[in-house]
Amino acid sequence: MAPIQQREVKIIYLSLTESQCHSVDEIYKSSRQTTLSFILDDTQDQEIALTKLAELGLDQVSRTALESRWTVQWSTTWETNKARKNGRCFNGKLSFQINQGRQRDKRKKGLQVDTKRRNPYQFTGCLAHVEIVERIQDGAVTSICGVFVHNKGCDKSVIQRTPEIPLHEHVYEEALKQLQNGASITAIQEKNCAMINEKLYRDMDTYNPASANVRYLFLQSDHATLYQKASKELGVDARLQPKAVFHYSARAEAEDRFEVCISTPEMDEGANKYAHHSQVILDGTFGVCSSRLLLFIALAADKDKKGVPIAFFLFSAATGQ
Repeated sequence: MAPIQQREVKIIYLSLTESQCHSVDEIYKSSRQTTLSFILDDTQDQEIALTKLAELGLDQVSRTALESRWTVQWSTTWETNKARKNGRCFNGKLSFQINQGRQRDKRKKGLQVDTKRRNPYQFTGCLAHVEIVERIQDGAVTSICGVFVHNKGCDKSVIQRTPEIPLHEHVYEEALKQLQNGASITAIQEKNCAMINEKLYRDMDTYNPASANVRYLFLQSDHATLYQKASKELGVDARLQPKAVFHYSARAEAEDRFEVCISTPEMDEGANKYAHHSQVILDGTFGVCSSRLLLFIALAADKDKKGVPIAFFLFSAATGQ
């Protein structure tokens, strides 16, 4: 194996409770995490890497199994002089509760909290997580890092609920193309049904719904993932707290409006430069997505009399309209 250099996983992206975060942080402070480095084109090294991944249940076949105990928490791709690489971090499905942050926010607002666990495994508080860096072309492994040891509850756990069947990636690929061209969710769903009927998606020639680990029907529950993928392609990390939001109001009840107001530092600079003691123009656009959101853009005129956006106002239409 290649010389070992201690790595630290981005634990901020792991789905852990506050207590678990503290425990994992202590592990990294004391350098008790495991880091394995491998030489890309060394056959023996790669055999060792693949054996280790199989032992962890993170080889290519095990990752796609519905009964897998791991779920991807973050993934990124980058170029080097020698290869195009992909880094992924897997968090054990038994290690996290039900949307901790979302539950906490709802409780603060006095809203009802959904405590139904949909994960196929019971929560055990396991700290195990693994970051894998691979070469995209052939899956050759550069490094495996993280906490590999599971707790006793995790080792003894069995599936308690039917695992959710994921959507085939080709469906997302086609939907993203449509979304980028301005298609509505309704149009995306219509094309999805047409492509299913004509068996135009990848792997459909061998598809058996009774035993397959994927599905092709685009459901309402897939909308959020589609928008997250679209944001990622634009270079926007939807997991990070948006610092440009200066006002936010959730639509918690039927009579409420969803409201979000956005102004980036560049917009603030433009507002001070062009709009102070000058004219501000509002440009409205209606029905910008399937949720009937309205968008108003505050504009200031620059020295060439061209509109410069200084704020975005997104809000939902009033109930019944």
